[in-house]
Amino acid sequence: MLHSGSSKFSSPASPLPSHELKILQEFIHHQNVQIIGEINPSRRKEIMLSNFFKSHKNQTVKIKIQCREEQKVILAKTDAVGRDFVILTSLLTKYWIPFRAIETAEQPYDQVNIPHQQHQQVVYDEELKQNILLKFGKTVSQKDYLKQQFFEQTLAGHIRSLIKNKINVETNVSRIRGKLMDIKEHEIQLRENGTCSSVKWMDVLWIEKQRFI
Repeated sequence: MLHSGSSKFSSPASPLPSHELKILQEFIHHQNVQIIGEINPSRRKEIMLSNFFKSHKNQTVKIKIQCREEQKVILAKTDAVGRDFVILTSLLTKYWIPFRAIETAEQPYDQVNIPHQQHQQVVYDEELKQNILLKFGKTVSQKDYLKQQFFEQTLAGHIRSLIKNKINVETNVSRIRGKLMDIKEHEIQLRENGTCSSVKWMDVLWIEKQRFI
């Protein structure tokens, strides 16, 4: 520790300048991700996509999904990243997209993005701190942003928050509209105008919901 009168300053984490250290840390992280993907090839795509979206949080990304006879392009901002899916938001629409459905993901060269800031202003909430320490399960389960912070939910787990909401489900066969009624292990169930329908999880290319309806 470095001392200056009554002030105390922690020693720097590295002899490198901060901008060089940040570049080095990012390089090491990407190398580690590559190694993990090589060790576990069955999860390589999932790991690489998860790393990409986390490094582009709140930034505009472009993804491509093969949907029936055409390639669907979605241009939207990364909202949240789950264990096996990403949430993207555009001005009017929110998308839940499983990693397995994504063919390519990239940052558009013609979009102006604000880089993710490592240092952010934090509003300290003493009551929230106490609730997390003393009632962790109850406190976190009541707030979506806390669940995203502490757990990487699966798509099936996260979509439960949309029950009774009207959604669109895109598959390789058709586009299904309706109110989300139930979530099963292998399928989701919707109802529209008194007619019930079910969609197998493996057939889901993406789920979307209008943001202001």
